[in-house]
Amino acid sequence: MSHDKIPAPRGLDEKILADEKYSFSRLTYEIRRADGRWEKHERNLFRRPDACVLLPYDCARGKVLLTRQFRLGAFMNDETPGLLEACAGTLDPGESPDACMRREAMEEMGLKVGELRFLFEAFVSPAASTEKLYFFAAPYGPEARVGDGGGMEEEGEEIEVVEAAFVEVLREAEAGAIRDGKTLTLLYWLKGAGLMA
Repeated sequence: MSHDKIPAPRGLDEKILADEKYSFSRLTYEIRRADGRWEKHERNLFRRPDACVLLPYDCARGKVLLTRQFRLGAFMNDETPGLLEACAGTLDPGESPDACMRREAMEEMGLKVGELRFLFEAFVSPAASTEKLYFFAAPYGPEARVGDGGGMEEEGEEIEVVEAAFVEVLREAEAGAIRDGKTLTLLYWLKGAGLMA
């Protein structure tokens, strides 16, 4: 499938509105419409580093490992106090996605990851953010739980590690109780892969 049918914008100008941990900008640019006219657009853009997400699964016991934590965006939208979600984290500068995923699994879940399967990459919210997410899955057993997890206190993390039966988690997802997009993507990938009995 060709991606060259939409031409690159011209006259791109970026004004940084905030630049603390991540940057928030106002951009102006022109895009060419199908009839050949150039049209001016103005948009806000949130520049975030790429990130990775992992769903560990235990076929023998029919379990998956998830996390639960407070998420400000979800709370500000509908007062959801905490989300059940897959382990995820932001890549440090120069860090590869698989190295990031191994680090985050240990920090958040106390999990020493062995075999790590890269699935795909996807933009999180491409209309407003630069962030790309790398999706992973990994088998694990009880012996891989070598630490407590819980996140990094110095980063303000307070993460609960949740080990649950995959069939129960799928029921919760289908009932609308799991509402994190990256987590739903991985749960339904695992269901479709037929790895869990």
